[in-house]
Amino acid sequence: MQWNNWSILLSEVLEQFAIGAFIIIGGVMLSGKLCFGQHDRVMKLLPLISWLLIASLLIREATLMMVQSSINVTNSSAVVFVLVFVALTLVYSLCENRLIGKDGSRKIIVAIMLLWSIAYVIDILSFSAGSGHVSAVMRIIFSVGFGGSLLAHAMLVKAQHKVDPLNIALPIFGTFIGVIILIVASLDVATLIDQTHHGILLPFVWRIVSVGCLLIATGLWLMSLLTKTKPVLAMLACACTLAIIASLTINGGF
Repeated sequence: MQWNNWSILLSEVLEQFAIGAFIIIGGVMLSGKLCFGQHDRVMKLLPLISWLLIASLLIREATLMMVQSSINVTNSSAVVFVLVFVALTLVYSLCENRLIGKDGSRKIIVAIMLLWSIAYVIDILSFSAGSGHVSAVMRIIFSVGFGGSLLAHAMLVKAQHKVDPLNIALPIFGTFIGVIILIVASLDVATLIDQTHHGILLPFVWRIVSVGCLLIATGLWLMSLLTKTKPVLAMLACACTLAIIASLTINGGF
């Protein structure tokens, strides 16, 4: 792939990680299980999602400007989604910090952001499926499901949350998504190996890198469950990095 394809992929991966993380974080905020102190600490970390979305948008638009063309595999609705999401985040943060409106009315803003994020995930999935890009569909499922849950877990651990069931549910859910990806990735291994006999090595190499990073990231994420200890932020951050690499390289293996 050319350099501009990698930068576009990076922008999409960052965007999908951020969307998946907010779907989890938003659901936790609406559940009412966070006390005032935990909610306040989560609020301080919430801008990270907006910054990731803005970074993804800047990378995408800068790449398109440099190549001076529109890459037809990208979804143009990304710009609208990011702008609306960031605007809603600013409105919610302002209302929360200044205690504008009742708690119920502020939760409505979070619910709108949550529905907006879910609608966008459905949009990009249908766009990729309609274009026949299997790798893009698998990357979206992995980035939103696995990567988003992992990033959300890291943010909640950083915020020192006390909702202990999440420390079990999120890794198990992420592992479930990872297993699905591994099963799909194993279906055409024979074809990839056969390609190596004809000098086509990169698809097989990308598949090995992607699967390897996925397995290591999953292992780090499950470490707290296996050792029955509290999650360690450094391990989750390392797992996030590996998950990003896995999501980037998964595109070259399908």
